[in-house]
Amino acid sequence: MMMKTLMIPAFAAIALAACGTASRPQRTITAQVEGAGGKTLYFDKFVGNKPVHVDSVKLDAEGKGTMHLPAMPLDFYSLTLGGDQVLILLLDSAENLSFTAREDSLQAPQRVEGSVNTALLHQYFNDAKAFDLENQQLVSRLRADRNDSTAMGQYAKLNTSFQAKTRQFIQDHMRSPAVLAALNRLDIQQEMPLFQQVKDSLRKSIPKSEYFTSYSEQVDRTAQQLAAQKQQEEQQAMLENLIPVGSEAPDFTQNSPEGKPISLKSLRGKVVLIDFWASWCRPCRMENPNVVKAYNKYHSKGFDIIGVSLDKTKEAWVNAIKQDGLTWNQVSDLQFWNNAAAQQYGVSAIPYSVLVGRDGKVLGKNLRGAELEAKLAEVLK
Repeated sequence: MMMKTLMIPAFAAIALAACGTASRPQRTITAQVEGAGGKTLYFDKFVGNKPVHVDSVKLDAEGKGTMHLPAMPLDFYSLTLGGDQVLILLLDSAENLSFTAREDSLQAPQRVEGSVNTALLHQYFNDAKAFDLENQQLVSRLRADRNDSTAMGQYAKLNTSFQAKTRQFIQDHMRSPAVLAALNRLDIQQEMPLFQQVKDSLRKSIPKSEYFTSYSEQVDRTAQQLAAQKQQEEQQAMLENLIPVGSEAPDFTQNSPEGKPISLKSLRGKVVLIDFWASWCRPCRMENPNVVKAYNKYHSKGFDIIGVSLDKTKEAWVNAIKQDGLTWNQVSDLQFWNNAAAQQYGVSAIPYSVLVGRDGKVLGKNLRGAELEAKLAEVLK
């Protein structure tokens, strides 16, 4: 699963709230927008990721104008002309910004001065835009000719270089919210330590920003997911080591739905699949047709199955056996996850299976579908 962050404002067409004017201006924004003479330039802050007007200025015939704004904390803001063109800003309360842009490309200003973080943000935007253009050209070449080794080499080199440049930008400007734009280009799962470093740094620079809160929550949530995944992998590794392939499969005895005790040892001399499942386990039920297919194909050649159910009630267990057409041996002690055989085999998730050879030794684990059939074809020649 690749998981990307989405932390800087999304600017769709949104109905905007009424604008207001501060009584005590503390900073200025001086604009020169070519082609926008006579139009109104809006300054917006974000509430719930939606732009809300704070101030505005009607540009003169040459597209020039100045806004006087109240002191506001370092955060993302924007300038618009009331349409889709949006200039993203990263302003601090002490900064006086001036910029030059074209009406049809407001989002890519020709000049930005007076705001360190805004300049950093657009520096990265420009680098990313250049990368995207060159990257797309190489992708087009590869689509036209998949054997173009020169384009393939250039593509790999370009992407490696840009990823390194992105990481360096983040490292160099760790406390600037501008790094959130760069982090969008990295895989949070693969770069978790870097994402956590940024979280700790931004907690000092923009602690009350909605974008920091969203970013922090995403980092924490992903870290928890990665920790759970690691724990699952460790449990799986422990399971693999508990009863390794080639070792003797531990014997067990449980009752069938009719109350008849059936042991694994009683099937010695056959190739046996120990199939841990349950009626309430949807992945198990989805896998059952594959198990039925393998049983029907190889049973006459010496293949058998003993299904071990982790059900809690006999009725649900028996109904599932009938519904799924499971005609082989079925046993259970109806103890749910505390099923004795499941505990013995270290089962932590189902469906789970162990394939046992004629000699009682483990041949494989968790073989499913085509993989199970291939193994059976190999051992039941």
